[in-house]
Amino acid sequence: MMNPYKYSLDNKRYQTYNYYLQNRFGCKVYRVAMDIGAGCPNRCGEKGDGGCIFCSAGAITAGKFSGIDEERLDACFNAGKTSIGAKCKNGPFIAYFQSGSNTYGNTDAFEKAFEHVLSFNNVIGLCIATRADCVDEQALDMLTRLNEKTYLTVELGLQTVHDETAQLCNRGHGYKEFAECVSKLSSRGINVGAHIINGLPHETHEMMVETARTIAPLGLHCLKIHMLFVERGTKLAKMYERGGFKLLSRDEYVNTVCDQLELLPENLIIARITGDGQRDRLIAPEWSLKKLCVLNEIDKELVRRGSWQGKGCCG
Repeated sequence: MMNPYKYSLDNKRYQTYNYYLQNRFGCKVYRVAMDIGAGCPNRCGEKGDGGCIFCSAGAITAGKFSGIDEERLDACFNAGKTSIGAKCKNGPFIAYFQSGSNTYGNTDAFEKAFEHVLSFNNVIGLCIATRADCVDEQALDMLTRLNEKTYLTVELGLQTVHDETAQLCNRGHGYKEFAECVSKLSSRGINVGAHIINGLPHETHEMMVETARTIAPLGLHCLKIHMLFVERGTKLAKMYERGGFKLLSRDEYVNTVCDQLELLPENLIIARITGDGQRDRLIAPEWSLKKLCVLNEIDKELVRRGSWQGKGCCG
């Protein structure tokens, strides 16, 4: 039997991001979350209005990015370092452009911001979050240049491979656009990450597992698996309060994640296996606040099954 812990430093039966980064760089690497005011085409009317149904109102700037001055960038990065705490010391760091669609707007302005952050002491990589429908040829060229200089990952929000769910969630694009964007980025040697959400309205267990099965052959660099959170100030909250859908229980979520992990390639980095809902805005599920318990239950279920990431993957 293969060693189920071969990609982990802490007895996980899946490849953790911590393992990958330490194995690649030889030390602990810290991610600094940054919000530079990137917008979203799904908020300003270009793709839709109001954003996805699970996004909090006002959480992301609506319009196209036009630039940020270096002083604000410096302050943003330093604030991100501070939020990590004293443990980070002097890095090394990956600057994570987490909020908004960070290729939606003026490409030159984005590149200038990314280049400036790369000049910071001990920044050894960039992680750029965006949408599949916001990566045009100009953005591809910019990302290619960055990729030649640093460890770059481009994270794309997918959430589900089922277009009927994406339409219900007001995503503004479907799976086809996502797969095409992954292919374009991968053809240029750029690492691609994806986000999926378990528990989206009306999705069955089989549909969630099908999402993992569908993306497994795409050659992704990393994957973030989230639980659906219902937060105040969202369209989803109104739907939930009307009894419009049922959330997953903790046991259902754990079972779904383990089924998904078994179908994913063993060398795919699992960068997140549950989410972090904002405690002050969370309506449900309350069990999600006990993140460590969720992680432990996933570990225990994989042990109970005698299973691990990739056990059922035939690619």
